[in-house]
Amino acid sequence: MMKQALVVLALVVLALSVPQPRKLFHEHVEDFLDVIIQEVDEEMAELMEQYIEYDEYLQAVEYMRTNNFKDLVYEMEALPEFQAVIEFLENDNIDIHYFLDFFNELIDNINMKRTARQSASGKDLTAFTRDCIAIFPKEKLSTLYDQKMADDEEFRTAIENLNSEEWDAVFGALWNNDVFKAEVQTLADNGIDIGVFFEEILAIFGQN
Repeated sequence: MMKQALVVLALVVLALSVPQPRKLFHEHVEDFLDVIIQEVDEEMAELMEQYIEYDEYLQAVEYMRTNNFKDLVYEMEALPEFQAVIEFLENDNIDIHYFLDFFNELIDNINMKRTARQSASGKDLTAFTRDCIAIFPKEKLSTLYDQKMADDEEFRTAIENLNSEEWDAVFGALWNNDVFKAEVQTLADNGIDIGVFFEEILAIFGQN
């Protein structure tokens, strides 16, 4: 149930923005997710139940289950600028398709049964994401991040690469692509704000 809830949080961010070291980066991500699950399992489950009450949230989740959404992802992958992003990440042993497959599997398994009675801070996917961020165990996540940065050279190298001017140039070129901009707008029109997922990925690592 928890990893189903975290799917909506990880979304495009895990797919597009996080580099991965030779200890496969998804294994590092899972270390952080495990901390979140251990600390706020029940709270996350309750939040998901609350948001299932709202059509705005459900519409975004249901859209992510459609062929239109999957086709949009495939179109993104075909862009030369997206290929450059993949190549950059693969230099740190990233397997971006692991995250895409992981995401698709979890979206398919989200329980859509409406049982909640409580209210939440909003009604859409963005509000759900921010509500989840608010209950993350920030101190423990930040401690784990600092530990990995100090003890794991490959993790540290990947994070440093993500903060490099080269990454800014590669990722910036993707964001300046008109086709990609249109695809991002399509996501926004269907209740998916990519920007909030960048907030979320920082929160997973205890960095905001």
